[in-house]
Amino acid sequence: MSSMKQSGRVSLLALGSLVCVVIIVGLLFFSRESPSAAGTRFMIALQDHDVDTLTKMSKMDKTSEADIRKQWDFAVNTAEKYYQFAFKIEGSAQSSESTASVKVRMIHDSDHPGSYDELTELPMIKDNGEWKVDVRGLSREFYNCLPR
Repeated sequence: MSSMKQSGRVSLLALGSLVCVVIIVGLLFFSRESPSAAGTRFMIALQDHDVDTLTKMSKMDKTSEADIRKQWDFAVNTAEKYYQFAFKIEGSAQSSESTASVKVRMIHDSDHPGSYDELTELPMIKDNGEWKVDVRGLSREFYNCLPR
């Protein structure tokens, strides 16, 4: 009878599908966040005054996490509490395995008629496998009250 399946045989289609699923899961599991994605998360945190995310995503050598948190809290919740801006990520360039820059078009004072846009870059550093912003590499023109 031709309709009976032979035991012990595996369909090539089923085997190929299984291999594809394993590869996709592996890529998703082992893939890391891109500099652009990390830059976007940082900018959203800056807009939202999210001190926890800003602290986690800031790279400032020789500065404790508590001090970084205190400085970001002052910057976004006191000094620049009402500052509004909009942004668009325009790409990134990775210069080495551990350094990159993210191009950001910022619209400063986006809630005022005299708002203007400016192209700037976020300097990124990979720290323990995660992209962080080198805050000390940012200009005061980027954001007036940056942690130092």
